[in-house]
Amino acid sequence: MLTRTEGIVLKTQKYGEADLIVTYLTSDRGIIKAFAQSPRKTRSRFGSSLEPLTHAKISLWGKEQATLPKITQSDIINSFHQIREDFHDFISISKLVEMLMVLIPESIPNKKLFTFLLNILQTIKESEQSSKDALHLITRIRLLATIGYAPRLKGCGRCGGKGLNFYPASGTILCNKCAVPFVAGQSYFKISSNTIHFYTHSIEWPIHISNRLKPRQEVLAELSTLLDRHLTYLLSKKLHSSEFHSGISGNQEYKSRTT
Repeated sequence: MLTRTEGIVLKTQKYGEADLIVTYLTSDRGIIKAFAQSPRKTRSRFGSSLEPLTHAKISLWGKEQATLPKITQSDIINSFHQIREDFHDFISISKLVEMLMVLIPESIPNKKLFTFLLNILQTIKESEQSSKDALHLITRIRLLATIGYAPRLKGCGRCGGKGLNFYPASGTILCNKCAVPFVAGQSYFKISSNTIHFYTHSIEWPIHISNRLKPRQEVLAELSTLLDRHLTYLLSKKLHSSEFHSGISGNQEYKSRTT
C-alpha cells in the first residue's frame, strides 16, 4: 500500500552499510520511523532530502499499520539548510527536537504540532538577529506549552498567591505558606520576577513577534536552568543535547577567561 504525506526529518540512524532509519514528524501520522534503502551511496535518488530538519513530501510503501514502512520517494519542500549550517542554531534546534521525541508518543496524529515545528523552523531561518538565545529559549517554552508540559510560574500552583520558589517535583511555583505542609524536604529553585515576566510573555505572544522580547542574559540563564531541571524531573534523566550544550558553553567560558 502506497501512502503520501509531508514530513520533517527529526533524526536519521545508520542501518547496515548504506541504509538509514529516518524519524519524521508528519502532518497526518505524528512521529513515525521509515526505512530508506541505500541513501548513503553517492548516487542515491534521495539526494539531501533525508538531512535533519528537511521538510519534504514523502511516499511510503507498506501495510497501513507497518512499524517501518519503506520510503520510495522524498521531494524537498524546504531544506532549512541555513539552520544546519549555523552551529548554535542547529544545537539549539536539536534540543527542541529531542524534547519532542522523548515527550510525544509515536504514531499519534497531531497536525497542530507539525505546524508548530514548521513555523519555528521558518521563524529561525528568517531571523536576522546575530544572537538568537532568547528566540531558542522561547521555542522550548512554547513546545512545552503546546504539549501540556509547561511549568507553572504565574502564581502559586495551589493558592494562586505570589511566590518565587519553583519546585521541580511539583512543576510549579509554590508560596511559602503552601510549600510547608505539602513539599517538605523537596528541593526548589528561586527565580526572579523578571524571569516570570519574560516566561509569561513567551507563552502569550505570537512566536513571529517574539523577537521584540529583549531579556537580560541572567534572565535567559535562570530560565534555561529552570527548564532543564523541570525536564530532568519529568524524564528522570538529562537530555543528551542539554549535556552537550552545557559542555560547549563551559568550554567557551573557560576560553574567554584564559584569553
